[in-house]
Amino acid sequence: MITEKTLKYAFYLLMSVILILLIVFGVNILIPVKSDQIALRVKPGITATTIASQLREKGIIRSAGMFTVLAKLRNTDRNLIAGTYTLGGRHNLLQTLKMLEEGHTSAVRITFPEGLSLQATLERIDKSGLASYAALDSLASDPAVVYELTGIKAPTLEGFLYPETYAFDISLSPLEILRTMVVQFGSRLQKAGIDIRHLPDFYPKLILASIVERESGPVDERKLVAGVLYNRLQKQMPLESCATVDYILEKQGVHRRVLTLQDTEIPSPYNTYINDKLPPGPICNPSLSSIEAALHPAQTDYLFFVADRNGRNVFSITGEEHFRKIEKYRRKDW
Repeated sequence: MITEKTLKYAFYLLMSVILILLIVFGVNILIPVKSDQIALRVKPGITATTIASQLREKGIIRSAGMFTVLAKLRNTDRNLIAGTYTLGGRHNLLQTLKMLEEGHTSAVRITFPEGLSLQATLERIDKSGLASYAALDSLASDPAVVYELTGIKAPTLEGFLYPETYAFDISLSPLEILRTMVVQFGSRLQKAGIDIRHLPDFYPKLILASIVERESGPVDERKLVAGVLYNRLQKQMPLESCATVDYILEKQGVHRRVLTLQDTEIPSPYNTYINDKLPPGPICNPSLSSIEAALHPAQTDYLFFVADRNGRNVFSITGEEHFRKIEKYRRKDW
């Protein structure tokens, strides 16, 4: 029989355990650690567990296990920004973790939007002062380097430089900068369950994904756009993608809001108005959602789409229906 005395004893024991846990939590997470400063280099794809071990070994934190648990609870282990961090001095575990989360690195931060071309990507890096465009382009356009970094025989790194925010260590060489972005590309795809090593036709799908990226509005219509492109390819119809012509013009330093008839007649393997096949390479660095759309397109009978001037596309099955919609949106422009 449980007596009142036993219940009180159990209650006090429970309170003591909770108090001890709170003290352990407070000491390990909230009480600052005084230590020498160190330069910690976080490489692309590194885990919070690995970083925790390094920090504990250097005396920056008291508990590697507590760091790992807190990092997982805050989702930090999925959002670590590569770069060289100056850590230590007098910070508690939570402050150290926040520095890693916020990317307080001895590095140059550059944001690459989704759908940026290789040319525009390299220009952004050049502008930052990290590396020259010439040095980067020489590497990114070397098939041997492309194969070394991606394992795919392709003419350039177009399509393989994952679009997001990077904090590049100022000591990185041009090759290491490109490698960082390619590693991130592989890491993001792998986390999404996409293993390009087991997709022998991945490169054509990456080319198509780049067109989907540039032709789509919201994410929810990307599989529909991919479906239209696949349907046209199967019927040996030219894709007639304005984005592929924009890509040609970009290399010429030309930017147009609306293409001219002469633009659509430019002789180039990238011009999908005069060729009924995919271009020989991607036209931009696509997002994960566009790659997933290219791998799993919507199954429809649509063969056409046109921008509705409100940021979306509208889809059609027949040419007659498509041209009626084109006239409708032209009148809207007027």
